[in-house]
This record gives sequence, structure tokens and C-alpha cells, in this order.
Amino acid sequence: MPKLTEEDFAVEAKKRLLLKVGVGIFSALIIGFWLLSLRLTADGKMAAEANNSKMDAWQEEFGRTINAMRSGLETETETASTTKTGKEFLSEMAENLEESEAATATGSKIMATNTVVSATITPEQMIKRLEDRLPAANSACPEFIDCMPTIGEAKPCVIPPGCENITQIAY
Repeated sequence: MPKLTEEDFAVEAKKRLLLKVGVGIFSALIIGFWLLSLRLTADGKMAAEANNSKMDAWQEEFGRTINAMRSGLETETETASTTKTGKEFLSEMAENLEESEAATATGSKIMATNTVVSATITPEQMIKRLEDRLPAANSACPEFIDCMPTIGEAKPCVIPPGCENITQIAY
């Protein structure tokens, strides 16, 4: 091992002193930030407690509102139960339905210009009347129009007037 001179001892002593000062300052900074963090945490807890008191007031107001709504619903159900029950309403509706079915089965008669005409119409009569309104199947309406894209000139894809319910477009 080489022998150290006084100058080397002085340099080593300065290095150790700087190291001790650096570690001390760094430790003081860490302790300072830790204390600051504790203070901010305590302030946060106080703010949280203040928010809790506000939250408690809000929850209390909410509970009062819900109770008022429930009491209003209870009074509504009490008045509804005194007027008519659901079973009574349904039985009344069933009676009305039976009366209307009996009236349509017999066919109510309407007097119009001294002739008696039945007011009811059967589904077969309705279908026949609707078919009479449609254009004839053997008319000039095509069954479908070919609108497939082609190369070259474009084809017109227009359904002729009056053929809207007969002609279909094929793509």
C-alpha cells in the first residue's frame, strides 16, 4: 500500500466533509418534504371532514325528499284503492267487450235513404274491394325492372306510374 502524504489526507478529509454535508442537506430536504406532506394530509383530512358534513346535509335532504315522495304515493294508492280495484275494472271491460261482440255478431242495422244496410263488413268483402282497386295483373306493368350495373350506357331504373305496388326493382 502506498503511503499517504499530508496533502492526500487533507484532500480525503475535504471529500469526507463534503460527503457528510451533502448527506445532511439531502436528509434535511427529505424530512422537510415529509413534514410538508403531513401538514397537507392533515389539511386534506380537515377538508374531507368538511365535505362529509356537506354530504351529510345533502343525504339528509335527499332522505326527506324520498320520504315525501313515498307518503305522496301512499296517499295516491289509498285513494285509488277506494275508487276501483283492478279486478273490478277488468270485469267491467270484459262485460263491455261481450256487449260489443254481441252487437257486431247480430249486425247493427243503419237506416239510410229508406233502405236497411248492414253496418258490418266481412274480411272477404274488404279483400275483394281492395283487389278491385289494384290495377289488373295483365296490364302493361312489368313484374320487375333489371337495375343491375353494367358496363357502358346506364339503364333507367324508374317504375312506371301506377305500377308502384306491382313492379319490383332487381339489383
